[in-house]
Amino acid sequence: MNVSLGKQRADLTPRRFRPRHLRPDEHDRSCDYEHMTKAASPTRSRILESGINLLSTSGLAGVTLGTLAERTGMSKSGLFAHFKSKEEVQLQLLEHTARIAGEMVVAPSMRAPEGLPRFRALVRNWLGWTAKAGLAGGCPVAAGIFELDDVDGPVRELLLELEKSWRALLGQNVSRAMELGHLRADLDVEQFIWELCGIYLSHHASLRFVRDPKADKYARVAFEALLERALPKPATRKTGRSEPSHRIQRSR
Repeated sequence: MNVSLGKQRADLTPRRFRPRHLRPDEHDRSCDYEHMTKAASPTRSRILESGINLLSTSGLAGVTLGTLAERTGMSKSGLFAHFKSKEEVQLQLLEHTARIAGEMVVAPSMRAPEGLPRFRALVRNWLGWTAKAGLAGGCPVAAGIFELDDVDGPVRELLLELEKSWRALLGQNVSRAMELGHLRADLDVEQFIWELCGIYLSHHASLRFVRDPKADKYARVAFEALLERALPKPATRKTGRSEPSHRIQRSR
């Protein structure tokens, strides 16, 4: 049985994606972006809110101090009072992306029962999450993976950390579903998550680039097929079906 992605029961959520009410130690400010933005000036917060939409529509390369200054009605020198470089802006916007994903994807999912119901909620909230969050474009992390695949540096390192943390969160919830008997005990968790992320990236490309109106449907069908292979045989299944095994709501 492959459960190498985690069995930590105390909290399955990586800190960057963890909504504040799920953080057990509010005095630990390490990697706590919410604390940083809360202490930030209204101007800095306004820059980040404007910048996240720019990042969503134009990618990391499109986030420049000049463009951001134009969007916020500020001068470049005014921006320099808050961010010292384009790289710093990009890093802070990726952190901001993780915070929004924590609020829009993770927080509502944690209200579902543990195991398969919670995992289903995570996937349902994950697909098309940027539209639900009110962003003008697509997922900055998914776009950044392609944009920075051959580029080294701090921005790529943070992007990789975010992606690994997210995959770990998915894997930990899959492992918990296995422990509860909702999924096969011999399921290869890493292979399962690899295929799931492939579905997400294909959905992202189909929806944003190809602009295929059937992208949501194809993603749902692919996820259900993946999940069906992971379910225990009917005689060994335990109750964990707050949602029917063959259904997942349409992502909007």
